[in-house]
Amino acid sequence: MGLFGGSGETSGYNCEQVNALRDVINSTAQQAGQNIVERLHSDIIVPMSTVWYAPEAVDFFNGFAQTVKASGENITQAFDAYRGAVESAGKNWAENTGGEIPSLATIDTVDLTLNVSDIQPENAGNVTIEEGQASQIASRLGEVEEGIKSDLETLANNLDAESAFIGHGQGEALKQCFVTVSGELHKIFKYLTDGEESLQGQINKAVQKYQEVSSGISDAFNNTTGE
Repeated sequence: MGLFGGSGETSGYNCEQVNALRDVINSTAQQAGQNIVERLHSDIIVPMSTVWYAPEAVDFFNGFAQTVKASGENITQAFDAYRGAVESAGKNWAENTGGEIPSLATIDTVDLTLNVSDIQPENAGNVTIEEGQASQIASRLGEVEEGIKSDLETLANNLDAESAFIGHGQGEALKQCFVTVSGELHKIFKYLTDGEESLQGQINKAVQKYQEVSSGISDAFNNTTGE
């Protein structure tokens, strides 16, 4: 115990290091966005492009790309809110110590532009869906969402705030908060799996529709009398 009853631990903050966290948070946000669109492209778009050929497939995935792009705003806001929290913590130290006041610029927009050009309206004139494979891709969408969560948490673990907020576990607490915030962002992508209007639900609906149309036409031909 210290001379005046303290813990003997050094505590405080470093304004320059607090300001430097902005670029770390921003680069994490941008890398997160890149990882998300790469995962969605490789795990969803590419495999679907070989099993579903139809003009409606092109329209559907163009719409899906717009949904993904809109998610970029939510992700930007989440990372910027964390940036604001870090700035507030630094200002709190400045107010209590008379030290320099940190200022962290807002986070750059996270661009979630998903490339869906692999999806084609036909395959050598065939407009088809491979029912089993499409259903398998739909069933794996929960894994895609969990993969997004894992990617976000891994990136957030790179935050090092120990030199910005010194003592009493401040840096580790900020890091764990960052990991938690980042991990929660995967919920933005619940539209992959939740409900009939989710991507999973829509793919399953497409498979069912093609089955029903095929069966209906077969029945119509089988019931033709030839008269």
